[in-house]
Formats: sequence, structure tokens, C-alpha cells
Amino acid sequence: MKRVIFSSIFIALFSFGFFFSSNLVSAEITHPYTIDEKPQVLFGDSIIISTSTPDQTASSTYQGLENYKQDYVGGYTHFTFTYTHDRCCFAGYPPRIYITDVDPRSTSTPIEKINFLAIDAPSLYWYQPTDWYLIDIQFDSAGFTIIIKQEGINEVWNAHTDVTRLTAKDWVSLTNYYLMSPSTQYSMSFTPVPITDVSPTQTIDPVIIIPGIMGSATKNGKLVIDPILHTYDDLIATLGANGYEEGKDLFTFPYEWRDSNVLTANLLKDKINEIKTTCDCSKVDLVAHSMGGLVAREYIQSGQYQNDVDQVIFLGTPHNGAPKAYLQWEAGEFPPGIREFLNQQIFVSESRRNGYVDIFDYIHNRPILSVQELLPTFDYLKDKNTGLLRIYPNNYPRNTFLENLNNNISTLLNSGVKITNIIGDTGNSTIESILITPSFDLKKWIHGEMSGFELGAGDSTVTYYSSTLDSFVSNEKWGGVSHGDLPRETEARVFNLLTGKIASSVIYLTPIEKIFSIQLQSPIDVVITAPDGKKIGKKFSTGGEYNEIPGAFYSGFNNGDDEYITIPNPLDGEYKIEVQGTGNGGKYGVLTSYISDNFVTITETAGITKPNQITELDTVVNNTNPQNLETERVITSEVLLNDINGAYDLKWIKDAKTRNALVKQVNGAMKFSKKIDIIKERQPDGSIKEKRIERFEIKVNKILSKLFIIELQALFKKKMITQDAFNLIKSDVEYLINN
Repeated sequence: MKRVIFSSIFIALFSFGFFFSSNLVSAEITHPYTIDEKPQVLFGDSIIISTSTPDQTASSTYQGLENYKQDYVGGYTHFTFTYTHDRCCFAGYPPRIYITDVDPRSTSTPIEKINFLAIDAPSLYWYQPTDWYLIDIQFDSAGFTIIIKQEGINEVWNAHTDVTRLTAKDWVSLTNYYLMSPSTQYSMSFTPVPITDVSPTQTIDPVIIIPGIMGSATKNGKLVIDPILHTYDDLIATLGANGYEEGKDLFTFPYEWRDSNVLTANLLKDKINEIKTTCDCSKVDLVAHSMGGLVAREYIQSGQYQNDVDQVIFLGTPHNGAPKAYLQWEAGEFPPGIREFLNQQIFVSESRRNGYVDIFDYIHNRPILSVQELLPTFDYLKDKNTGLLRIYPNNYPRNTFLENLNNNISTLLNSGVKITNIIGDTGNSTIESILITPSFDLKKWIHGEMSGFELGAGDSTVTYYSSTLDSFVSNEKWGGVSHGDLPRETEARVFNLLTGKIASSVIYLTPIEKIFSIQLQSPIDVVITAPDGKKIGKKFSTGGEYNEIPGAFYSGFNNGDDEYITIPNPLDGEYKIEVQGTGNGGKYGVLTSYISDNFVTITETAGITKPNQITELDTVVNNTNPQNLETERVITSEVLLNDINGAYDLKWIKDAKTRNALVKQVNGAMKFSKKIDIIKERQPDGSIKEKRIERFEIKVNKILSKLFIIELQALFKKKMITQDAFNLIKSDVEYLINN
């Protein structure tokens, strides 16, 4: 035992006797470093030091700091110990974390990087008599996380501390002292160890990235992982930059998120079998975000499990559901936010295209079971009038999927799979409970109509309670990180957990703050030209595709009726949208949307097309004033006459006589003349070749055109044309008048 004398000690009278205090400096650290570890003891075996008659025999044990252990988790140092104090004297002397650039036993001049009080939790009253605390300190590439559990059960502290200039070659130890007399303190200096594990490199398993709900999209009939919001691009890029290779030991698992997670888990089993054959290996690692974590759990906890998962990393998984799912399940509604606005727009388009009345009808009658399987299994509905919180499951929409999964959680915990559960924390930002009032709607809000929210701790989507898996697994809380940003912000930590190594390169791509979206309602294909001339969409002339706009996604024209384009962080200026008639032609629609975290605007443009007819629509994006977003068709003579004939084909015009009369009146109000432009082009051999280009010019008689609109109104009143025909032809003529 090494005795250290401190001079800055004063005595104060406390309720239990004398309370000795100091400046809370660390125990004396010699250079080179001196170890004075004491014998390992079981909890409670050390001798209490009396403040009145100091017992020198206490120097044989840790006295207040016991059960010290050090190992490596994920390749980084991990400390655990129990800490207890009686009355006054041990509260002021918890251990400190001491980090140097080299083994401090090897030199008298180490660079000291940190000397940090290990359990400096201001919310815990260390000067009060308590039972005992279990302290867990886990290092990572950025610093360390300290978790404190009172009596080893109730978590009372969980915080991460960043350490600047921390490297994989640094060393760390715990130092401690405690009071023996008003002028004498005894030091505890534990054995220093490397920050990272220097044992042989662990075997790296293939890894599968499993996205959350709506984290997959279809490209020409094939599922791909989130090409719209690019939630996983940074993570995949970082793994690739640090040695992983897509298709070899790095895989994604996009899936049909509308289906039940039970079905998806069966598909995950097939994917794992396929990868095991590819890599000739027996196990894989899973990185599962949001609902993807429920897919992973369902597989591991099912009878289908083949003992082929080595470790699973959960990122913001709603282990107990998410209250916002109640809005979608009960009424087909979504809370605000760029992701939610975009999701809502996708649901709107899909419900229309598939013939459902609205989103609610689509969710329940397709059905989209994943929404039901995200409903919470805890108390979250509060009656607004009484302020009483209902007790689940009484008068709640049930989530038997999660109930069964959590009733069987021991299967997961005893599976032998290494589990890391990462939790995002953006403060009190997450819907924790929903205020409800009685509803008189016979279809929606069966369990109560939402009239407001109460927010609590979480990642802005999943509550802290729901994200927490179990006290027996490693739960890591990441302050300031939201649900959608977890894959991006934790990518270095994920790599470390997978490999035990520190990432040499971390990739951060441009975050998406706004999206310009174009969704089609057939029968048309599309190509878009951005203000800078770059294109995305179908090449009408060759049947290929343009893909010139960074980050933009085109679903492809072989995607059935689900054809759309999304452009992240759009430029200011005019976007030219060209649509080409497909199949037999007919009525089409184009939805253009501008979506950001706090704003969404949607415009809908309809028309009629013939096969191969190309119609141009213009949209001007103004990121400063996005509410001015408007989309209008560029009307030509061909478009106007095709709309009249197309309306007749769709029976929007009652008979051929009426159709012919409309064509005649248009010809009278608008004179169409053909012009031929001759362009001379120099050929490779130096000769000049003339190229003839035909174009139409329109001279509009505005008085006759306005009279034509009045005649349209009369035909509509006489039911010779439908409302659709009236709106379409009227808008065409007004465009020609104004342009």
C-alpha cells in the first residue's frame, strides 16, 4: 500500500459525524506509474472505516470499490466494479479514469490525455448513505460510456464522454484514493491496459444491413435499399471504405415492408442461407435499423432459427412499438416531418393507384400488417377529459405480434447472439402518449380520436422506453441523434462492433433537407431535366434511362404502374417534365411535391395522352418560397386537339357531333400554321447538309377563345360533356390565351 499525503483537507461537522472533504484531486500518480492493487473481494467483505478511530487493516482491500474487472468488448476496454459508501467518507473519493499515450509504467514523461472522475453524476447524491452501485465503463473510438445502476438493477446514469485526440494506441487505468485520517489518504492504482484489444484479430463475419419500414423501394421490379432518403448510404460507404466488399461480405436486405414481419423473417432466413453459401461460412452479423430490428428478432426467436447469427446491432428498434403508428392504423394520418410527409405522399399515391378510398382503407384492406405490428404494447392513450392513462391492452388496438415477441424474449437473450442495442436521444421530442377524445366516426378513430400529443424522451420517433431492450444487454445511448440519423451517426461505432477495429475512414454524405418528387398515374413514362440541364428518367428515343442527377431516384418504367422520381435537395429554377403516352394512351395524372421538415406542398396535373405522345410540364422550384410551387402543362395545338379527341374516347364527350363541333370552334378561334425551318449542318467530310424541321405556330383570337369557354360551360350544363372534359379543355384554352 502506498501512502499519499494531501494538504488541502478541511473538517466539517455532518449529521453522522465528521465529513472530510478535499479538492477531489486524483490519487498521487507516480512516473513511472506504480500499481497498488489490493486483493479481490466479494461485495461487502471490506471493513468499514470509522471516522473516529481509523482502522488501518482496511488498507488490505479496496474499501468501497470492489469486484473490479477489466475485459474487452468490441475490441475496446471495458471496466466494471461495484461502489459503495457508508455515512460520509467514501462519497467524495470515487475512482478516476486516467488515459496516457503510452503504458505509463514505461516512462517518466507520459502524455496525460485525461484524468476524469469516473462517476461524476451530479444527479446522484454521493454524500448520502446508500446501498451500492454497479459501474460499467465501455470505451469506443470516440471516448467512453458510463452506465450506473443502483443495486445493479435500476439505471440512474447513462452518458457518453468524447475524448479529443483519443487513439487506438492509448492506455487507460483507474486510480482511486480514500481517507484514512484527516491528513492521510491511501491510493489505489489499478493496472493500466491498452484502450484497444491487442489480442489476435477476430474473425469478421459477413454483415447484412436490414432497413426499417419504408426503407426499401422497387427499381424496375427489383427491391433496393432506401434510394430516396439514402438513410443507409453513409453506413454502407464507411464499411466499404474500411475493407468490406458488397456482394462478398457486405449485403443489404431490402424487403416488402408492407407485409408482416413474420413473413419477412422467413425471407431473411433464406437470405442468410444464400450468403452462407456465398462465403462458405456458418454465421453472419446483422445491423438492423428501426422495424428491421423486429425482423431480426422474429427470425432469431422463431423456430426457423438456424443458429447462424453471431451478433446483432439494433439501431433505434421499437422493441415495444411506436405511438405514432396509432395515427396511421386508426385514421391513416401522419405526424409532421420530411420523412413522414414523404411517407404520406407514397401512401396517397399507392392507395389511389390501387383503387382504395383513402390511406386508411389501403392500410386495413390491403392490409399493411407492418403498421399494425408497430403499435405500442405499453400504456400510451390518455383520455383528454379525465387525464387518465389507459392500461394496455384494455380499449387499445392490439399488437399481438410484439406481445408474442416480448413474451418470448428469453429466447433472444439465451440464443448466444452478441447483442448491442443503440438508442438515439433527442431530448423530450418523441410522442410518448396521445390525448384522445370520443369519436363519432363509424370507421376511423375506433379507440379514440387524437386531439394532441405529450412528448417524452426518445429519438423523435421511438421512445426511450421502447428503444431499450433489456438490462442484461449492452444498451448505448447516443445523445443528440435522431431516429433517421442513427445509421449515419453510429457508422464508426458499428464498424468497431463488427470488427473490433477503429475505422480509418468515415464517410459523411450530404444530408437530405428537402425533396422534389414527381409521381405518375399511368399511362405515361417520364423524363425530367433539371435547371442545370442534367436529366433523370426514361430515354424515349432508345428505351434506356438517364441517371445524371446525384442522389435522385427513378423507379424505372418497368415498375408496373408505380413510376416516380425523387430529387433530393433540388436546385432553384425550372424543372422540365416530359411525359410520353404508353400502351393505348388515356387519362393520366402527375403529382409534384416539395417536401421539407416543416413544409409540404402538392400539386396535381391531369391530362389525356395518345400512345407515344410527348407532353411537357414545367415546374419552378424556389427553395426560399416553396409554397409557390406550381406545375402546368405546356399546351400545343397537338395537345389541345388530342385532349378533345381523347375526351371523346373516354366518353367524357357525349357524341361525335359534339366532339366535331368543339374541334371546329377551336380551329376558328386558333389558327394553326405549319412552319418549316431549314438548319444547315456541317458533315465530317466538310460538306453542308440541310435539315428540315417542322413546327406549328398558333395565332390565338382571344375574343373567340373566351366565347369558346362560354360555349363549353353551356355544353356542360346540357350534360353533353362531363366535368372532367370541361376542366381539361378549359385549362388548355386558358393556357393558350395567356401564353
